[in-house]
Amino acid sequence: MQYVIIKRKSHRARGQKRARTGKGETMEIRDRSVIVFAGDSTTDAGKCLTQDGLGDGYVKLVHDALIAFRPENSYRIVNAGVSGNRSCDLLARWDADVSACKPDLVFCMIGINDVWRHFDSLEYPDHLVSEEEYRENLKEICEKSKEIKQLIFMTPFFMERNKSDEMRAMTDAYRKVMQEVAAAYGRPFIDTQEEFDVFMKARAGQSISWDRVHPNRIGSMLLARLILRTLGCL
Repeated sequence: MQYVIIKRKSHRARGQKRARTGKGETMEIRDRSVIVFAGDSTTDAGKCLTQDGLGDGYVKLVHDALIAFRPENSYRIVNAGVSGNRSCDLLARWDADVSACKPDLVFCMIGINDVWRHFDSLEYPDHLVSEEEYRENLKEICEKSKEIKQLIFMTPFFMERNKSDEMRAMTDAYRKVMQEVAAAYGRPFIDTQEEFDVFMKARAGQSISWDRVHPNRIGSMLLARLILRTLGCL
């Protein structure tokens, strides 16, 4: 597993920050925290092609912003995204790729491939993850994360403003499942779809994502902004 340590740039005393998610929950951000981003290709963002293993997506943007806005602190940043992962795939590697990092904070965004396979892989029924299986996978992730003080879910999103679109409707259903599991386990969540919906009031989703799933640099900035707000950097 590749990771990057954001090195201390000053000699200030170690500090502790408290931040809020979009739903009002508080969390502690400490110097030398280990922050893991778990997910699929949106998180991966070509990490194996970058020297620092962070990819070219929102994880890299968050990494750079933390250096810019908190130069006095050091953070270990881990990109634990794997392209193509569904919730069952992430669950299978959770212990090795997430828990093994001994994270202080985990952001988990997973689910769009659980939805997408219902549209592009119908000839492979073993690839399909039902709503109920998705729920059970998320619950198992929560069970595996009892020792992780701060686990924050990030809902799957689909950059389509027409809510009656079949894939958008299914994404919303899986998004609701994530919200319900997060609430049941007392874990906060960030509603990424809500953020993109605001953007799409002015511009089409295709303007920042050719397939309405993988965000370009602008879409990644929207995700990074959500996370940085949660970290108290904005």
